[in-house]
Amino acid sequence: MRIDSEETPIRDAVTTLRTIETGRVIAILRGDVGIPDQALAEALVDAGVTAMEITMDSPDAGGRIEGLTRVMGGRLAIGAGTVRTRDQVREAAGAGASFIVSPNRDIAVIRAAVRHGLVVCPGCFTPSEILEALDAGAQAVKLFPSQVLGPGFVRAVRGPLGDIRIVPTGGITADVVRAYREAGAWAFGVGSELVGRGVRASAGETGVVPVDLHRELDRLRDRARAFVEAAR
Repeated sequence: MRIDSEETPIRDAVTTLRTIETGRVIAILRGDVGIPDQALAEALVDAGVTAMEITMDSPDAGGRIEGLTRVMGGRLAIGAGTVRTRDQVREAAGAGASFIVSPNRDIAVIRAAVRHGLVVCPGCFTPSEILEALDAGAQAVKLFPSQVLGPGFVRAVRGPLGDIRIVPTGGITADVVRAYREAGAWAFGVGSELVGRGVRASAGETGVVPVDLHRELDRLRDRARAFVEAAR
């Protein structure tokens, strides 16, 4: 694992889209799962994951995005998730994020992200929301919560809207990824089923004691490989 190296970050939208498409898995890091951010990112890259978002409701989200962009930005598209306001867009852009993901379709947020040169993937649930997001400048749409709609929805929507990049998110497992890919999904947002199972701390007499980091990173790589193989 390389520590404290610096790389040229991925920033332009075309390169970001190509980078995400290479692995088709966007790892969602929400909160603190007990694994240092760089160690987690290195394990994901080793497994073929090419995009990772830190949600803006996580502790020190901006600082963590900035740190990861500095040391991993040449190999991994680093983004901000759960972006709900224009202020958060500015914070994410200032931290070096190359893309943002939102839980909803907010035209003001989409346009702000486009002005900052970011790839933007807003949450959508209906064909109307998808088209409104694309008209506002979104390059991809997050189908959320995808477990409510399923692969059949993706297949149906891509009939009249075959050129859109759909990113199912919510309840995504490696088993359902293949069905979504066959239906035409472009990439996948994966949270708790991938990184949410990271190192868990256990309370001891002296406080919080982490479990075996190397073992947990190996398990993370195995899970990530399963997702990437299914997505491809």
